[in-house]
Amino acid sequence: MPATPMGMPEATLLELFRRRVAETPSGEASRHTYGRKVVTTTWSDWDRRSRTLAAGLLRLGVELGDRVALLSRTRVEWTWLDMAILMAGGVTVPLFPSETGATCAFVLADCEARFAIVENPAQVRKLLALREQLPRLERVVVLDQECELPQQPQAPDAVLRLADVADEASAGWLVPIEELWDGGERDLGALTGELATRAALVGPDTLATLAYTPGTEREPKGVMLTHGNYFAASDALAQALSVGPEDRQLLYLPLAHVFARITVVVAMQVGLSTAYARSYGTLLDDARLHQPTFLCTIPRLLEKVQGEMEADERMGGGLQRLVSTWARGVGATASQNGDGGGLLRDLQLKVADKLVFSRLRERFGGALRFVISGAAPLPHETGRFFAAHGLPALEGYGMTETCAATSIARLERHRVGTVGPPLPGVEVRLTEDGELLVRGPNVSPGYWERPDETAAAIDADGWFHTGDLCRLEDDEIVVMDRKSDIILLATGRAIAPQPIAEALRAHDLVSQVLIHGEGRSFLSALITLDKDALLRFADEASLDPDYEGLTRHPAVFAAVERLVERVNAQLAPHENIRKFAILSTEPSTETGDLTPTQRLRRRVATERHRALLDSFYSEQY
Repeated sequence: MPATPMGMPEATLLELFRRRVAETPSGEASRHTYGRKVVTTTWSDWDRRSRTLAAGLLRLGVELGDRVALLSRTRVEWTWLDMAILMAGGVTVPLFPSETGATCAFVLADCEARFAIVENPAQVRKLLALREQLPRLERVVVLDQECELPQQPQAPDAVLRLADVADEASAGWLVPIEELWDGGERDLGALTGELATRAALVGPDTLATLAYTPGTEREPKGVMLTHGNYFAASDALAQALSVGPEDRQLLYLPLAHVFARITVVVAMQVGLSTAYARSYGTLLDDARLHQPTFLCTIPRLLEKVQGEMEADERMGGGLQRLVSTWARGVGATASQNGDGGGLLRDLQLKVADKLVFSRLRERFGGALRFVISGAAPLPHETGRFFAAHGLPALEGYGMTETCAATSIARLERHRVGTVGPPLPGVEVRLTEDGELLVRGPNVSPGYWERPDETAAAIDADGWFHTGDLCRLEDDEIVVMDRKSDIILLATGRAIAPQPIAEALRAHDLVSQVLIHGEGRSFLSALITLDKDALLRFADEASLDPDYEGLTRHPAVFAAVERLVERVNAQLAPHENIRKFAILSTEPSTETGDLTPTQRLRRRVATERHRALLDSFYSEQY
């Protein structure tokens, strides 16, 4: 079934939501934990809550087309407020909770937001520090009156309260969420007509979101996403994925990222339930509690689980390693051959599942059928590990400009190493130099108030230039590298660094890799180590469990050196990493080395460690 044409009136988020509420009003829309209790919300519950909040936003002064910033971690209230903003005729501007105050101020000023909704006093403090730079920001709605601060030795149980950061000057500027609830409940009846009038003015081409790109190198840009973009992307994903009303997803990814947000819209399309994890740290506990049937994630979680399972097998002794190796061999053959293999293979799979595969599913609650990996490349070794355990990790590809949806691997034709064929209704083609171009109803109309950059990214025929170098294998997309990341050595050799970095990161000990060599005579690398994997290494080698000390330990350096040598052996001589260093600290969003989606900002990291990189080339090698 083709995606609904963009001109159709039902191709809006509001109509999609109305249809879901009408068809399954008592169906489970979401579940979350409140204290120790699991709380479920039906579609009609969600509708009532969002309409109440929408009425509260109208009372606050939100007008048609107003940009309303939403600065919060992923939680069920995020989706209620998002829909409320749309019901009020506003435009949601999501912000990552990990963003710095300066970035938040830039976004709020760039989109000329009159209103912001923030989660807690810690986020309020960011905005208060830069209030003079935000003259157009009229009111800030606050969800929680207090929050816990990161634990510190001198204050392990520190709590930050709104009264600690607010002052007399901000008293009218800050609005407790209770005022929206109370005012909305009181005036919803009187404002129902106004809400209906505003909804009638929303069409497929109406702006729904300004999604600011994290910006691996440059300042953020506001990607305009329309109601029609979201509808088309979610409709195509619903067709491509084998999901239905009986499924439940577990959501922990930041809803500020369009990848996470589109999964909630897919849930509206098919009527499935979304369980909200409390945090990344509690994810596996939440999975055992909510028992999801699928999970959308970034690769690092899958790499972490793979490393933990392999460490458990090493600790379990020779017999356990032997059984696990046999089981994965059976699973790998089955995943490659599909349903073939006959009765003997079926019996082997049952035994392998009981002895090995089930342990992986149990980590995620026992009901998981598949996972979807996006936002960054999935190491091939990790993809093969999950496939061999009978739990396919379907890799998807998309960008903010394509509403996170360009292609996704299919359960019925899953091949590790590809991001699958294009989604229904999406066209792709390659330029002469291999850059992927995308066209379809999911593609953004452009960047907010940046016509020159819009024209540079989207040509006159509607093709969006992704900047990614790809190839097509049997109509499936294989992503090679970012066009801008290609390294040109002083010898004239052009090298794609991403496959080399992925090969190194396939080892659970390695967290991030910066490949360097632009204008140089050879490649070098800066490597950071995964804290959990490094501590496991220390335990097995009876070393002192001090992260910074371990990064300088000869045994750790030797282990990484062996890994580099193994990877070099698979590369052409000019692609070899000839020198490397292990960094003593992990990159983070706070230091600016990582985007909120955990992608390395290569140029930022390069400049930060310029002296160390220069030292690799200070003498003839």
